[in-house]
Amino acid sequence: MQITRGDIIEIDFGSYPDGSIQSGIRPAVVISNNKGNQYGTILTVVPLSSKIDKKRYLPTHIFVSKSACQGLFKNSIALAEQTTAVNLEKVYRKIGYVQNSLMGEITTAVQIQIGVFEEFN
Repeated sequence: MQITRGDIIEIDFGSYPDGSIQSGIRPAVVISNNKGNQYGTILTVVPLSSKIDKKRYLPTHIFVSKSACQGLFKNSIALAEQTTAVNLEKVYRKIGYVQNSLMGEITTAVQIQIGVFEEFN
């Protein structure tokens, strides 16, 4: 399966029964670069949550409209503060992709999370 930046994939995030870390099998947006995606065994992803009203005011939460994506069946929130690396063997399937403009918003949210913009530090 060829996976590229901007793809929405279904992943097994494992089990985190306590707290707010996303767990279980859920969709995520691939944010890693295509060269790494092509030759590596690790993907960098941003998990999605269908609980769209949860802390939408956070600059690291990006609304993902199902109409701005191919293959997503529920409106979701991209949780950029939970950006993580996953092994390819945890990927169940590719379900679609996000539009380029939305990918730009998710990328900015990841940059906010890692402290690129001084106004958020």
